[in-house]
This record gives sequence, structure tokens and C-alpha cells, in this order.
Amino acid sequence: EKGEVQKIYLNFSDPWPKARHAKRRLTSREFLARYEKILVPEGLVEFKTDNRDLFDFSLEEVQESSWELLAHTFDLHHQEDMMEGNVMTEYEEKFSSMGNPICKLVIRQK
Repeated sequence: EKGEVQKIYLNFSDPWPKARHAKRRLTSREFLARYEKILVPEGLVEFKTDNRDLFDFSLEEVQESSWELLAHTFDLHHQEDMMEGNVMTEYEEKFSSMGNPICKLVIRQK
């Protein structure tokens, strides 16, 4: 129901790399519209990935949507202000140990 969720965390979701599957990406405008239906006004979405193509796609989708980009980084573990309160997931630990930079964005409903 609308207004039941304050924040949605999208951690290392499937990147769906083929262009024809873009609508399945959890940061597509279609999914952002779904999140608006359950989030409180000015609710947040936090998204983390090691997939740069997916992250770039996500930034573009946010710019074309009614969401406000509050913060983003292309290298989470080297940006102290974005690390505050970070909970390292299993995948985050795995990809970081492989030397992959972790990208993160935080968006808010307008």
C-alpha cells in the first residue's frame, strides 16, 4: 500500500545486460514508478552495484524520471561520506575483494 515503505535497498541486482531486457532492470523507469506506489512521500531508494553499465543506465533512468538524485559515487569504498552507515553485503565483499569498484546512488521521490 502507498506510504508503507520509507526506503528500498537494491543491492547487486541482476544487470540484465541485453538491451531487450532493459525493462527488467530494477532501476528502470518502469520499476521506479512502481516504487513510488509503496514509498512514503520523499521515500528513498539506495542502489549498489559493481556493474558500471548498469549503473550508467540507472543514472540515465533517474535523470529521465521524476526522482531526485541525492548522491552517487563510482567508487563507494573510497568516498567516506557515502560509506557512512554502509552495510557490506556478501556480494559487495566478494566484488570488492576482486578489485571491482562499487557504485552507489541514493534517490528520493520528488
